[in-house]
Amino acid sequence: MGMSLKLKKFLDNSHVAYNMVHHPYAEGAAQSAIAGHVPLAQMAKAIMLENVEGRSVMAVIPAADRIDMRRLSYLMHDELQLAPEHHLGIWFDDCDPGAIPALGDAYSVDTLVDDDLLEMADIYLESGDNRDLVHISGEDFRRLASHWMHGHFSQKPDPWSRVERM
Repeated sequence: MGMSLKLKKFLDNSHVAYNMVHHPYAEGAAQSAIAGHVPLAQMAKAIMLENVEGRSVMAVIPAADRIDMRRLSYLMHDELQLAPEHHLGIWFDDCDPGAIPALGDAYSVDTLVDDDLLEMADIYLESGDNRDLVHISGEDFRRLASHWMHGHFSQKPDPWSRVERM
């Protein structure tokens, strides 16, 4: 399939230099980062959310992290929940399932970003297909995200969660 046409147009119109990182087939940001041999901390994962009125928002967090819905709802002053899976195909009609680019502006979706991503020197994100990532500079990512709401609303994985406790 290749890069999403909406994403390509958005990056080109925003004068963002990028390169592509090809990888074996993978679905989801974390799996794509692993397949592409890029750091999970620099891989931006998009999570689509909705409030009870159906207003949509994209939350962007590091791929290894989990979203903290309580913190995010507090930050937004709104109760949010994961958007239904069938809505994703409507918003991201030029993307493969599991390959949503973490730049909501390309799809006219309000976007929030976790502060941890704003500190990175480089950012990788899904390209809209399951075999390529887009690599942009952290400087360009910060410029694109300059009007997004931001804060700390992701949680690092618990290193002890897989260790049996005695």
